[in-house]
Amino acid sequence: MKKALCLVPILVLAACNPDTPSTDNPWGVTRVPPVSRPSDVIGPTTGDNAFPWNRYFVTEFDQAALGRIRALPGYVANRFSFNLSVRDHPVYGGFGAVVTSNPLAAARLDYALSTGLTGAGQVVSMIDSSLRLSHDQFAGKTIYSSGQPPPAGEFHGTAVASVMVGTGQNGGTLGFAPGADLHQGYLNYNAPVNWHTLGQYMRDAASIGAIASNNSWGLRDATLRNTDVGNFVRNTQPYVDGLRSFAADGVIVFALQNDYAADSASLMAGLPLGAPELESSWISVINAIPTFDDNGITSAVRISTACLETGRFCMAANGQIKVATESSDSGYAIGVGASFAAPQVAGSIALLAEAFPDLTATQLRNRLLVTADNGFFDHDDVVTFAPGIVHGYNAEFGHGFLDLRAALLPIGQAVVPLADGGSVDLGNAVIIAGSAVGDSLAQALAAVDIVTTDQMAGHFMVSGAVLAAPARRSDPAGLALIAGLRGDMGAGRRAFYAAIRDGTGLVADGAGWHAPSGADLLGAEAVALTAPGDDFGAAVLIGDALAGVALRQSFDLGQAQAQVGVMTLQTDGSILGIAASQDAGDISAVTHALHLDVATKLAAGAALRLSAEIGMAEGQGAGVLGDVSTLVYDRIGLSVARADLATKGDVLSIFARQPIAITQGSARLDLPVQMSGNAIGYASHDIGLAPTARQRDLGFEYRAPLSRSGDLRIGMMHSRNEGNVTGQSVLSGFVGVQFRH
Repeated sequence: MKKALCLVPILVLAACNPDTPSTDNPWGVTRVPPVSRPSDVIGPTTGDNAFPWNRYFVTEFDQAALGRIRALPGYVANRFSFNLSVRDHPVYGGFGAVVTSNPLAAARLDYALSTGLTGAGQVVSMIDSSLRLSHDQFAGKTIYSSGQPPPAGEFHGTAVASVMVGTGQNGGTLGFAPGADLHQGYLNYNAPVNWHTLGQYMRDAASIGAIASNNSWGLRDATLRNTDVGNFVRNTQPYVDGLRSFAADGVIVFALQNDYAADSASLMAGLPLGAPELESSWISVINAIPTFDDNGITSAVRISTACLETGRFCMAANGQIKVATESSDSGYAIGVGASFAAPQVAGSIALLAEAFPDLTATQLRNRLLVTADNGFFDHDDVVTFAPGIVHGYNAEFGHGFLDLRAALLPIGQAVVPLADGGSVDLGNAVIIAGSAVGDSLAQALAAVDIVTTDQMAGHFMVSGAVLAAPARRSDPAGLALIAGLRGDMGAGRRAFYAAIRDGTGLVADGAGWHAPSGADLLGAEAVALTAPGDDFGAAVLIGDALAGVALRQSFDLGQAQAQVGVMTLQTDGSILGIAASQDAGDISAVTHALHLDVATKLAAGAALRLSAEIGMAEGQGAGVLGDVSTLVYDRIGLSVARADLATKGDVLSIFARQPIAITQGSARLDLPVQMSGNAIGYASHDIGLAPTARQRDLGFEYRAPLSRSGDLRIGMMHSRNEGNVTGQSVLSGFVGVQFRH
């Protein structure tokens, strides 16, 4: 038969230490009543950024900082071995067995603290017995008190508070939110429950902005199965109303009972099953000892009851942890129980609140549950936390084991918000940089941190360089070889040989590998309108989303020849090879270019050639690629050729060149750089597009007959700052042989 409970004794979940505690307070603890306080501005501000550094969080962790946290005495103290005995437990029953516990590492607290998070600016609340204010773990804290706790601290409250907010001072232990302040609602475990009083405690906690309320207590023998939960909620209305008030802006954490064999969850931990409006701000917690490596939890032995009916809002933590005791100001012991698993979760909520101050309490709670490590057990069902974000749970371990590392990283697909209201998936480039830009765009963007958001509304800072994709690298050796094999290598060699010997036609067949022109850069293909040998030439330039015309005129200068050419080209979707993945169709440009080739015979069997081009592009940006100024580019090359070097009919050419690069021009990019409340702030950045280091090539090409029907072509080139990327050097070469039938 079910029953409603109103005034019932409380079940204490940990033993007391009988030593007489000190009542002194030498550590500067500030104890104040729970009056409303102003909202804190969390974190320092620097420079022109009026927003705290921690409004955006990490996408990776610093290994050196991790090492420093792991070396802290309080962290080291929480790796220990002891004999654990749990009544009627299948592993630790009877005389028990030796177990090694490492609760801080299991929860990945080291990762959270390595980022600088401490819970600073946050208040966490607890309803529990009194605490020893003078203990070194509470030094310098502001502690808000509701009720009239006795001046002498008690074990349970002192221990729970140290797990939640212990400073780590003097190295005895380390709390999960060492920088947070504390609110305590005093609970006398030896007296009946006063639901009006507990309801007021919750309202007090809400009034000072506490982000989490820890409850490591329950009603003796009251479970969801043996209690009419609906009647209980109605009969404890003052308390439930207090819970509702707190749940509006805070997370309520309840420890489940320590009875390993229990077949129904504690009534108090499962209260949302009778008051469903509380579930979105509620977490129940069990105690388990995990086996884990750097990748995650591989298995776990449950010590307390299972999550049971509370599985969909339940998680696990390792409740075998070093705790402060009331015996002295530096007293410590090993705490065992779900009582000490729950405050790990409450402290973790404070860390997340510091990391993500724009998230609601429900969003923080969801973030902790959805990132719990559930990879070591089979799931009974799933909870959908956001579109496309589901997480499996079961009746034993709930959503799994507390994992702060995962909670602080992006969840699901992170996106970069765009000023036009759209977004692009993080990892997909927004701007595609052409080779004429090199790494100038990526270098400029790397100096700007931008905001990204994940699928659980978390905000993160990443380098703006993620927006830029490098130009697709061409293979000059492969291109030279393909060009040679497509034609008649013998005919080409003989024509080049004749030009060098006769001193005519040198501008028509350049010495050295083909240096891409502006038309080549844009992907244009020339369709000739005149004969190849004519002094005047005209061609139509066609290609994907481009059209243009090219004209050339050759001149005989006596001892030299010259060729002057002009080009006009309309492109849609890019500007000198620079494109944006969003709104690419709205980008357009007109490119004009002038090129000059001059060649002269130096001596019998030797020739010199100079090739140069200068151009400009005027265009219209779109999307993240805003206004684009007039872009100017150039290229220049010099080659020397010698015939009959090793055998009759061969040609060796040596060349040096500086391929196309932008020399002048910039683009305006509208980037998400800060948060103001829940709104993303954008800033315009003028990005210079001229690369800081130009590509320079030095190479040779040798052509020779192999027989009456065969030809050999060998080439090698060294490129410094290849692709106009600073410090990138490439050595390339090719060997081609062709036989004619």
